[in-house]
Amino acid sequence: MLAIPVLRSRVAPVLNWCSSIHLFPEDPAYQGLGQEVSVSHLDAGQRLELLRERGVNTLICGALSPDLLYHAQKLGIKVVCGVAGEVEEVRRSYWQDGLDQPQFWLPGCRGPRRYRSGFRSGRGCPRMARGSERGDRFTGNTDTMVRTVGVCVCPDCGFQHPHERGIPCYQITCPRCGQRLARG
Repeated sequence: MLAIPVLRSRVAPVLNWCSSIHLFPEDPAYQGLGQEVSVSHLDAGQRLELLRERGVNTLICGALSPDLLYHAQKLGIKVVCGVAGEVEEVRRSYWQDGLDQPQFWLPGCRGPRRYRSGFRSGRGCPRMARGSERGDRFTGNTDTMVRTVGVCVCPDCGFQHPHERGIPCYQITCPRCGQRLARG
């Protein structure tokens, strides 16, 4: 199944802020409104677990914290993040590999959609190969497909981590001293 968190008929900018999630069959020809699941009473981790129980394989959303992304990966849920727009338009464009269009970019997230899945490094973000089946197959070396621009730096110990588009530096903690990183 395909899941899209909703806030006022649009893709919720952050999973934590949605009151419901729409579930759709993994069928490009499906024309219905999907099943609406109320999640306002659940925290974000519980929302991901509910999605897994409902058979969700793919989550299209605005943003997830690194902790929630890791939790989704552990549950086997692929995450397509950095997406904005009306739910039905987003769902239709997903099946047509059209989420790379500017009208679907979440403000602050530019460039090709990031199809996330559990890779060796635990934070892999390869771009989906054209014509692949919903991100299951990729071309090239996944280690080089993470789009990095600049670095995130620990203000205390100087640890540096490559900055990844779509993930604010302050959401990453330093593995040495536990401080939040800042843009370098």
